[in-house]
Amino acid sequence: MLLLGSALAALVVPVSAQTAFPPLATPDALACAPRLAPSESTPVGVVLGAPDVPLRELFAQGDAVLLNVGRADGVSVGAQFFTRRSEAPVDPAWRARGIRVLRTSGWLRAVEVDEHAALAVVERTCTEVRRGDQLAPLQWPAAVSMGPAGTVGYDDPATVLFGGGGRSMLGPGQFLVIDQGADRQIVPGQRLTIFRASPRGPQDPVTQLGEGVAMLVAATSATVQVIRTREPILIGDLVGAHR
Repeated sequence: MLLLGSALAALVVPVSAQTAFPPLATPDALACAPRLAPSESTPVGVVLGAPDVPLRELFAQGDAVLLNVGRADGVSVGAQFFTRRSEAPVDPAWRARGIRVLRTSGWLRAVEVDEHAALAVVERTCTEVRRGDQLAPLQWPAAVSMGPAGTVGYDDPATVLFGGGGRSMLGPGQFLVIDQGADRQIVPGQRLTIFRASPRGPQDPVTQLGEGVAMLVAATSATVQVIRTREPILIGDLVGAHR
């Protein structure tokens, strides 16, 4: 119980003590943030393994890896790629619905290229790079500025699908992914209120849990950075956009 109490205390900071928001994530931190995996995607290529140990599974910063793309695929020396993989979320209900987490494991740079393969060096890891990770063009996320607070819309809320790193309880500075995006006019920098509906029904007031900022926005999802909490944020909690 003592350990659980310490973990909760780390996630919840009294509102009176929250004199400033945590800084918004930098583009390189955003590159590592979780995303909702698209239902269909065509990878640029994959990580085949190590040049000297073909069955090696895990790679760290500075390691050399072989890629299955080369000059015939438009790859030249110096080309950079993100390495990503799709994983099942922790929550079994989301797994049953086919929800998948798109995890960026790191990024790399091609140092030798032939017609159909390339040798690359891992420049940075978000988590370990794995054999079989898929390649994506390296396009840095834009820096985000926090928008103004507005009126919270509770009538058509988004749902918290999962948190970064498989976390099921989330606090300030951490990332979560919701199931609304550009389809509901959410834009980068938009303020969001995270809340929990009353179990007694819509006639009772909601419980406000915290606030967040939309950092990465896709067509039907968004990655949100939590900037303030009153209570721990859980998978399945609701999110209303400020308008």
